[in-house]
Amino acid sequence: MQRIVTMCRQGLVRSVALADVLKLHFEPVDVVPVGYFGNSQQLKDMLFEWADHIIVMEQKYTKHVHPRWASKVLVCEVGPDTYGHSHNPKLISMVWDWCRLHQHPLGIKEHKKKL
Repeated sequence: MQRIVTMCRQGLVRSVALADVLKLHFEPVDVVPVGYFGNSQQLKDMLFEWADHIIVMEQKYTKHVHPRWASKVLVCEVGPDTYGHSHNPKLISMVWDWCRLHQHPLGIKEHKKKL
């Protein structure tokens, strides 16, 4: 089971979209979305320690991850939050494509299970 933290500014839109795609369509994965601004440092430290991978939704967010976890960080560059909600079709398409391209480095695979 790959443990993944997805992170955007508030942990409400972009990181949730990525977490949803991972949870629903890839395995084996356990994923938690978080906001660098929307969650306490204590919670982020706990989750970053737990995670095998930390996926940030913009390159600039790497600065919000302590260097001790730098080797866990990947970037799913979707740009600023202009999407409005986590089920925005453009956003979902972008994160789905990213997941397909990065499934091997993440140690996961896309499944075709009926939901």
